[in-house]
Amino acid sequence: MPRSVALATCTAASLLGFFAVASAPASRGAELAAALRGLYDGPPAAHERWGAGPPLVTLPDGSRVPRDKAWRDHPEFETAATRLLRAPGDAALGAWLLRARPGPLAAGTRRALQAVLDGQDGLAASEAARTLATRGGRAALADLERVAREARVPLVRAAADWAAAEARGAPPPARSGAPFGRGVAWWYEAQDGDHGAASFTRLRRLGVDTVSLHTWDPLQVAARRPEFAEARRRFAPRDLAATVRAAHAAGLQVLVKPHLEMARLPLSDAERAALRGTDRAAREAAMAALRERRRLQGWHGEIEMQDDADWRRWFERYADYLLAHAREARAAGADAFCVGRELDRTVLAREADWRLLIARVRVIFPGPLTYSAHHDTFDRLGFWDALDFAGVAAYFPIALGAQQQPTDAELAAGWRPVQARLSRFARRLGRPVVATEVGYPAIPGAAARPWEERDEPADPWLQARLLDAALGALSRTDGVTGAHVWLWEGVGSPPFRDPSFTVHGKPAEFALARWFGGFGR
Repeated sequence: MPRSVALATCTAASLLGFFAVASAPASRGAELAAALRGLYDGPPAAHERWGAGPPLVTLPDGSRVPRDKAWRDHPEFETAATRLLRAPGDAALGAWLLRARPGPLAAGTRRALQAVLDGQDGLAASEAARTLATRGGRAALADLERVAREARVPLVRAAADWAAAEARGAPPPARSGAPFGRGVAWWYEAQDGDHGAASFTRLRRLGVDTVSLHTWDPLQVAARRPEFAEARRRFAPRDLAATVRAAHAAGLQVLVKPHLEMARLPLSDAERAALRGTDRAAREAAMAALRERRRLQGWHGEIEMQDDADWRRWFERYADYLLAHAREARAAGADAFCVGRELDRTVLAREADWRLLIARVRVIFPGPLTYSAHHDTFDRLGFWDALDFAGVAAYFPIALGAQQQPTDAELAAGWRPVQARLSRFARRLGRPVVATEVGYPAIPGAAARPWEERDEPADPWLQARLLDAALGALSRTDGVTGAHVWLWEGVGSPPFRDPSFTVHGKPAEFALARWFGGFGR
């Protein structure tokens, strides 16, 4: 059955038990705390972060409400959320729930949040900082400022410092003079008609000064075939010009960065029925078959033609694709443009064709041009002199093997050879180098395979630590003039249970605040 229906069915039974128990107020708080915990048992569905919103749940009175609205008006809600705040393993959930209603917090609740802020759980402390900033009032400001000065963990200092600035209503950090220094890759589908204005304002307050607006166009039929599927442009800003205007209004510069991907494989009627049906075995078999077909199709980094005729056809099609984006970027008023992403095999095989294509893009787009190279091959490409700055998708494996929780010292040691390689590259080129992507999924093992998002229990604190180490290393690397964090898009609810790359609403935001905004430094 659909996830939302399954959740509503399983939680309705447990929630009915809540009203079945006639008990004292303290016990009622415990029952409601258990019901709230049950609502968020497990990760959010992927579609939640893409604008679908939370699933509906059925309450004991028969009403159906979005999960995030359940029990918000119950008189014991704050008591129950505070119980979770004090419970090992549930403190982050309790802190997040306490942001749900307007108005001042009870003194006991505020003290419990302050205790979590001073504790050893970094994830819970970051959630407590957000809640104290939004609901703690002036009474919480002194505690936030104290933790911003004294916390031993830099990310907790950054969280408290940023939250204190929010509570004071401080202006966003000043922009740096360097172009594209503090960037975020932006693909936010839940735009709510504002063309990204709200998220751009939030990013600016975190210290971001540039967004790379990327499309996700699944067009390439297969890695060894020159055919492109029909371009539907479903996965792109709905109105690029309005989105660029919204970014500029927030004080952000814009890099337009088209992403060529593999075409979506068509489903047969039987596969579609299996994927939508309730037969779990049939659904898993259909998914396995689809994954195998996609594996055989290849990925964009493997695009490589077999003969000259196919290469000519491929460049004709890619030129049509790229020049259309360049025209849109110019018309929209974008500040810079990226001519390709991780298509390194095509560059290694046909550098002369790429130079001709770059020259055609320059006729159309007047601003700086770059290319986003794969972390394995960026320093083997020969066409960088035709571009204004070199881009690197910095998915370097920093901790190898089965190690899932590397120490800060191990992360720093893992970055040192990467820093040396990037510096040598920058000196050889004599031009700026930007990490056009750097990011991690919020899952265990992300340090070893940062490019791979998997369906696993979320580890958002590890994601934050990895990004903190990456931005610290890149900011201290000679020749590297900026980084674009991958990724800012919609997020599941609560955000800290979302295992995806997005940093939106997660502790990883405070890595941006620390290195881009100077908070907690």
